[in-house]
Amino acid sequence: MLLPLLMDTAEICGGFDWDDDAFARAYAELESALFGNRHQYGAIAPVIGISTGGTTIDLGGGLRLRLAATGELAKLWPEANGLLPTDFGRETDRLCVLELERPLDSGAVEPPDAPGELADAVTAIRLATAAPVAAGPVLFERLDWRPYGIRPVLPIAATQPAGEPSRLDSFRATLAADLLAELGSADDDPELGEAIDRWELSLFQDGPFQAEQLRESLAALLGGNDGLWAAAVRGAILLGDTPRARAELQDRLTGDPDPDVVRRALVEALLHGDRAALVKTLDESILGLRETYVPRSAARGSSAAA
Repeated sequence: MLLPLLMDTAEICGGFDWDDDAFARAYAELESALFGNRHQYGAIAPVIGISTGGTTIDLGGGLRLRLAATGELAKLWPEANGLLPTDFGRETDRLCVLELERPLDSGAVEPPDAPGELADAVTAIRLATAAPVAAGPVLFERLDWRPYGIRPVLPIAATQPAGEPSRLDSFRATLAADLLAELGSADDDPELGEAIDRWELSLFQDGPFQAEQLRESLAALLGGNDGLWAAAVRGAILLGDTPRARAELQDRLTGDPDPDVVRRALVEALLHGDRAALVKTLDESILGLRETYVPRSAARGSSAAA
């Protein structure tokens, strides 16, 4: 608290010649922040593996993906330069930050779970884009626009998967925001949470280890009590819009599942919102009791369904 107060005083003074009025103004701002009715919390983490074309992406819930301003981290946290990813600020896919902003009521004793919320945002962007996105390795916290602390980002979000960087366009940005809003449903659906966790772990593996994670993810998502074969059939009905497409998708989900097809199935399940009802709907489609299921991401015009 002392160093920012001295910095604010020096900025108001315009130099290092002491001015009582400048100190009084800076201290009044500090006192207002300490004893005001509400506080403003913020957390920022550098992001790699994705670009936005210069636009700010609103992910909802006070989360946004935006370009990093030159020197914004070093201004509040002088040690920040040694904590940033390699080449951050110099490569096209290393120019953005994930930012969480949230008002805190007076009397709040704990900050928001910024590591958890930023990790969910990374998961949503990975699902929406299949890009090798990672955040961190640390996040920088501020309270009322003053430095508050530095915390590590959760390891699964801070580790970059293999793959080519991508751009978060307007269609996939909307999809990412929708997926982020639905990720909370995994708290009440253990099988859905297991499916997401297994898919995300598969991003950091290859060969038989990756295939096993993808099989477990697909079985947890759509298998129920019927096993992996039923999950593959349901996945084909979920994503395919013609008999030929469904046959091809079933082949891609049988044996060693295609990672991108499993990702798309997860996207559809999250957008549907009720996984148990979705499985019932797919079974009725297989039996001819209802029309073929229409993928919701396709209906929204998302490129994730392509």
